[in-house]
Amino acid sequence: MRPWALFFAFLYINIHGQRYTSTWYNLDNGLPQSSAKAIVKDKYGFIWISTENGLVRFDGISFITFNNFKVNNLHFGEFIGEPLMDSITVLNNFEENKIIIKNRIPTLTRFYKKDKITFTNGDQFMHRVANNIISSNFYNDIHYFIQLKNSSYSFKEKNLIVYRDKNGKEAKIVIPFSNEDLSNIFMLNETLYINDLKSRKTYSINQGDMSVSKKPSLFNHPDTRIYWQQITNQTFIINHNSIYIVENQGAEPSLKFLVRYNEIGSHSYCSMFYDKDFDKLYLGTLNNGFNILSLSNFYVAKKEAEFSNNVCYASLPFSKNTIITEDGTEFAQNGIVHKYPFGNNDNYLMMYDKAGNILIRKRNSIIRFHKDSGYKKKDSTFIKQGFEAFLKSGNLYGFSLTNFSNNQLYLFKKEQFTNPDYVFNFKSFVNTFFQYSENEILVGNSDGLYSIILGKNTITPIYKNIHVKSIIRTKDHLIWIMTDKNGYYLLKNRKLVKMPNDKNGHLLSAHYILEDQYGFYWISSNNGLFKVPKKQLLEYAHNKNTSVFYYRYTKKDGFLTNEFNGSSQPNAYELETGTFVFPSMNGFVFFDPEKIKTYYPDRKKIFIERAKIGKSETVYFNHFLDLKNDYKTADILIDIPYFSNLDNLYPEAKISGRESSDWEPIPTGKELKYTINNLSPGDYTLKVRVLVSPNGEYEEKEVKFRIQPLFYQTLLFRVAFSIFILMVIIVIIQLTTNFLRIKNKALKQIVHNKNSELKETAFNLEMVKNNLQKETEYQKKLVETISHDITTPIRFISMLSQKLHESDDLELQKKYFDSIYKSSEQLYQFTLNLKEYTELYKAENIFEKQEYAISKILEIKRKLFCEIAKEKGTIIINTPEHTIYTKVNESILSAIIHNILDNAVKNTFDGEINLSLTENRQKTIITIQDTGTGMSTEQIAMYMNIFKNPNMETPSFKGKGLGLHMVIHLIKKIEAEINFKHNHPTGTIVEITLSKI
Repeated sequence: MRPWALFFAFLYINIHGQRYTSTWYNLDNGLPQSSAKAIVKDKYGFIWISTENGLVRFDGISFITFNNFKVNNLHFGEFIGEPLMDSITVLNNFEENKIIIKNRIPTLTRFYKKDKITFTNGDQFMHRVANNIISSNFYNDIHYFIQLKNSSYSFKEKNLIVYRDKNGKEAKIVIPFSNEDLSNIFMLNETLYINDLKSRKTYSINQGDMSVSKKPSLFNHPDTRIYWQQITNQTFIINHNSIYIVENQGAEPSLKFLVRYNEIGSHSYCSMFYDKDFDKLYLGTLNNGFNILSLSNFYVAKKEAEFSNNVCYASLPFSKNTIITEDGTEFAQNGIVHKYPFGNNDNYLMMYDKAGNILIRKRNSIIRFHKDSGYKKKDSTFIKQGFEAFLKSGNLYGFSLTNFSNNQLYLFKKEQFTNPDYVFNFKSFVNTFFQYSENEILVGNSDGLYSIILGKNTITPIYKNIHVKSIIRTKDHLIWIMTDKNGYYLLKNRKLVKMPNDKNGHLLSAHYILEDQYGFYWISSNNGLFKVPKKQLLEYAHNKNTSVFYYRYTKKDGFLTNEFNGSSQPNAYELETGTFVFPSMNGFVFFDPEKIKTYYPDRKKIFIERAKIGKSETVYFNHFLDLKNDYKTADILIDIPYFSNLDNLYPEAKISGRESSDWEPIPTGKELKYTINNLSPGDYTLKVRVLVSPNGEYEEKEVKFRIQPLFYQTLLFRVAFSIFILMVIIVIIQLTTNFLRIKNKALKQIVHNKNSELKETAFNLEMVKNNLQKETEYQKKLVETISHDITTPIRFISMLSQKLHESDDLELQKKYFDSIYKSSEQLYQFTLNLKEYTELYKAENIFEKQEYAISKILEIKRKLFCEIAKEKGTIIINTPEHTIYTKVNESILSAIIHNILDNAVKNTFDGEINLSLTENRQKTIITIQDTGTGMSTEQIAMYMNIFKNPNMETPSFKGKGLGLHMVIHLIKKIEAEINFKHNHPTGTIVEITLSKI
């Protein structure tokens, strides 16, 4: 017998079991199907699960299902292969297809005959044994074998095992064995172990050499169940709900206790894997999903009796490894050790006096339990009404009292508590005090921190507007101020330095702080227990630009609640054994700081290779991602195999390139991702860094990506467009130059022409000047004539009015009235003509926009003069041939006809006046013909001469009538012609000729 085979005699030493937390995953929260038939971990740190609906990769954060293989059968079985060689293979049911997991991605690969696990060799059924699950069934009519790298074990016949080495040499081992005993075997490296549960023996075969141990052990215990998986080289021993893992220490295997799990027999467990990197045990079932047991070195001691109050505040260290509470319960990490008869007391404050007696507050009294009586005897001291708390610091005892309007702090040097040595009054409630030096104390109140010099009745505020809960001195003699909802502070140089908060704000209500011997502080809070490097906090106190990284422990790490409790007196302790104790809302938490692990990502196992663009399927890329210009959002997925509390994962990312950003945290949710959106086209670099140690070290990864530009955003387009614009500019310049040359030549000609025109214009201006002078003279003479013509009628009317006033003869008066009426009528008509003439003289438009009928003017004027002519025995006849239209200014033409007709009426007695119209293609002729006294030949010649000679000096209008002179002037204005002729036998014919436009 080999000497190492004697290890079974001292194999198992019973130890207290680890605590654990259990998390189930199934179809409802990540798995594609509620079976986990095999579990393995690849070389990159990812957990792979074989299910009845594909393969699943788990990174501790999210599940990724791979079931889009081009196969009809997605029912997969056990894993085989070499994880460390990045080669894990799995077959589907009936061994139709083979999947290989390589580089973190499973792919369909070529299937060879040698890959089969079950096959026939002649008439013999062959089956390869690659694992030994709890519910394995083996049959004697099947030939089983175990395939190693260079050798194999075959189980052909009963009581016979054949070992074949790499050269094909066989060694036959004969032992009491049948195929049904295969459920009790396991492999450790190259050694086969066979357990005989009936005879309590264990056989070991190494390269064909056999050893046997006849000592009983857990390996060959009748109640033991064995789980072995070849690909992971892990073997689990399950005995009475306790789970052990087989370890290889040198040449001898040993058992490491993992956990006592009472539900191990309650489910159809078919796969197991222990991840020592994160201290987790993975259990897979056939129909209930996937269970993760997170093993914990935190121990929670509580009362197990029904209706027990496990809300813990005050306690005291009692022995090397126990504490005692206000009701006399002594706790160790595994539960209650002893119960002392303390009775019911206030559970907020406890302390030892100098003799080791325990002091506890009960309402307005202090109860003292005497150490020399084994804490069975007690006495009581009544303090007074309003007694809230008693405190101890240094060599001083203190009471806080309140009547809700005034608050007092009593300080005592002795333990009799009769007459206080010092009394201090405060407006706010006193929570705690701390003896800072021999003569100075610090007082923590509900509104701030104060300093008091003993012997002086002066209270000096140090920091206001914070609610101080406790003042703590750690082993390094630093003083910490714990507050309610304001975080915690370091007292440095008599000033408070606020410490940074954790990323979720849980340390705003920090309770207590303990320092371990490994350079870390442990801080309890209302939401978790925090571990932080002491060095980082002290560096932050010196320079607030430095970073502080907290590590948070929660219920997932083994607590029963995340809420811890605090007190004005110390209520968290380091026991003599080095064990820490913190009170919580559900029991006391015990732990050894040395055994509590912190988990950080492996710097070599951070991968950025997946992206999800919009709502499309996930795509894989290798260091470079090309995004089209029509993308909306792109999620860059960050894969980190991290199987601990996500609060302790610190991923950050930033963008550099055409647009840049600073480091920003990546949310840790169902998946780690950095979302790209609203970036302009260009080349970018995404940098991702992850905290990989408590010292603040980061591992940085980067991936480059490009957002493709639109066609008009490309460099080629910009260059082409620039060349096009340059050519356009050149063409424009050339055309402009040619145009300017032509323009210059034309300008020279224009200048020459202008010179000629200017000469002609100067001549014309001279003529215009003369005409203006004549026009001015015309206007002057016109005014003189109007004044002369108006003066005579007005003087005549005035004379008739005087005679009318002096005469009494009615007939004569009637005659005067008739004369005045006619004179006034004539004067009125004159003034109307005057107003119309002055307006016409200033008119600029000599043509209308729309045509009108000339006969309309003739008819209006006929009606106007009809009655006047009738008084003179004259009739006016309007005989137009047909309706004739013109665009000549209607007002001007009306004034012309009015004056000519007025003259005809004035000079015609007992006769007739004819108005007529004729036209041809070029002209329209208006004829006014009367039978009156008519114009003399001299008058006709004079007016025709005035019309035909525009440069003729205008004669004076005095005494010669206004009408015809104005008519001639208006005829010229409308570019018409006028002609005066004798009417035989008497009268005058006036013809006005209008040109058609």
